[in-house]
Amino acid sequence: MPLIDLNRLTEDLLLSAPYERHDGSRTDDAAPPGVPLALPGDPVGALRSRTAVRRWGRGPFDGDRLLRALRYAVEQDGRMWAPAFPELPSPVAAVLAQRVRGVPAGHHHYDPSTGTLAPQPYDPPPLRDLVLQLEFAEAPVVVVVLGDLAEAVDRYGAHGHRLLLSRGAAFAHAVWLAGLSEGAAGTVFAGILSSAGRTELGIDGYRRAQLLGLALGDPEAGRPTPGTGEGR
Repeated sequence: MPLIDLNRLTEDLLLSAPYERHDGSRTDDAAPPGVPLALPGDPVGALRSRTAVRRWGRGPFDGDRLLRALRYAVEQDGRMWAPAFPELPSPVAAVLAQRVRGVPAGHHHYDPSTGTLAPQPYDPPPLRDLVLQLEFAEAPVVVVVLGDLAEAVDRYGAHGHRLLLSRGAAFAHAVWLAGLSEGAAGTVFAGILSSAGRTELGIDGYRRAQLLGLALGDPEAGRPTPGTGEGR
């Protein structure tokens, strides 16, 4: 079996032409389910220059950029996953904000219907008490992708767990890539500690199961910005 060049395949998909309607106009809004949306910025450049990130800039991260990345992930999820698995519950993005411009520090959920962050009735402890790898506690914001494991298993059996994990991973990486394409730095990781998530954030592991985490922010001063083609 021939090997697949995943880097080349990914770049070809990202560079593909926008969807064209029958009347000849080209717009992402017209794309049918199953057709990915174009990313803002320079996603191919971001992929080529990406690195593992463990340090971030000390200033606040742009809240509008965070919302755009979350909006993109929700739209991609709706186009790529919802038509194929209509009974699989959609991922939910919990946002732990530390230094985000325009967003109060604390625990929020992204509301896809309004495109805004809704404060949650949990007062989280410092991030260093929630993560195993302390470098992620320095990120301006951590996004925790949650899913309804109970519903997934009820609808699809044991296979529902695997489907939910895959859908959550796709969501987390969509947020990551959308952020990187606009110059952010980030790392997808396992997420917050299960015990801390349960006691501090109400993540019970069943109705609210953690799927993946994402640490996001601006690059540390002196490090190349993703998408500039500098470094590796």
